[in-house]
Amino acid sequence: MKLRDLPLVSLRTFAVVADCGSVTAAAEALGVTHSAVSKQVKQLERWLGQPLYLLEGRRLVLTPFGTLLSSKLGAALDDIAGACAYVQRQRGRRTITVEAPATFAMYWLLPRVSAFRAREPQTDVWVSTRMTGQSPNLAGHDLVIVRGEAAPTSTRLSERVFLLREDMTVLSSPKLLASKPLAKPADVTRHALIESMTRPQDWQAWLQQANVGNAIVAGGHRFDHLFVAIQAVKDGLGSLVAPRNLLQLAIASQELACPFPHLNFPGEAYFAYLAGGSIDPAMTRFRDWLVQEGQSQTAPGDAPVAPKRARPRRRAT
Repeated sequence: MKLRDLPLVSLRTFAVVADCGSVTAAAEALGVTHSAVSKQVKQLERWLGQPLYLLEGRRLVLTPFGTLLSSKLGAALDDIAGACAYVQRQRGRRTITVEAPATFAMYWLLPRVSAFRAREPQTDVWVSTRMTGQSPNLAGHDLVIVRGEAAPTSTRLSERVFLLREDMTVLSSPKLLASKPLAKPADVTRHALIESMTRPQDWQAWLQQANVGNAIVAGGHRFDHLFVAIQAVKDGLGSLVAPRNLLQLAIASQELACPFPHLNFPGEAYFAYLAGGSIDPAMTRFRDWLVQEGQSQTAPGDAPVAPKRARPRRRAT
């Protein structure tokens, strides 16, 4: 099938209908009449020779063919919108959009953005955050930062570079250590052990590393996200196993303390994925600056032997 044969207006209309869940809502989103939307969808159904949705009362239900088509159209239109947004941003002042895990963005990336802006005053950096379990928004950003080795699936990502690997150790607050000092590793059992639901094995790994893995630990607090658990540590509620190198500024300002700096273990690695369509030299300079910042905190042997290129994967059908 040739590209010129595709009914692009009808395809876009159907994608909006599927996304909105009703013809009326799609008409409002597109700024056209209800009948205009219905006409476009019916034309598409005749062209395809397949029904795309059914009406059950007032509820719109996609057929299996409609579900398949809407998923492919949604991904394609997201990619197109991302490419258009990228081109628009280059009209005047340069703007780089970055998405990163929430804790990484809050404690490592954002405190360093001002240093990059000082080097590149004509470049703005917009940062979006992503919670654990959320899929990266690969269509809407120039650069995506991911925790872990698993590569996202997208044809827009042409390259990945290693930034840093987590240096996991115990963190406490100075005021808690003043009332309950930690002279030896086993003393942590006197503290309430704080953990994050997104990192449930960190305490077990550290206790084994410190040879106190058989200790009976009572009490503690569990939070849904690491950045909430970090705030609880700052408030003196207990101690936490967390990536020390992401929290250097909080340690330097004495909001946090690191009682056993040499009892640590490596955590997950962070990688930056560059969008394949990014041709802005400022984007390349930002990527290179991120790598330099990450390498300044990386111990020898922590980095992969060589950065890997992200190979596009076929989408499941």
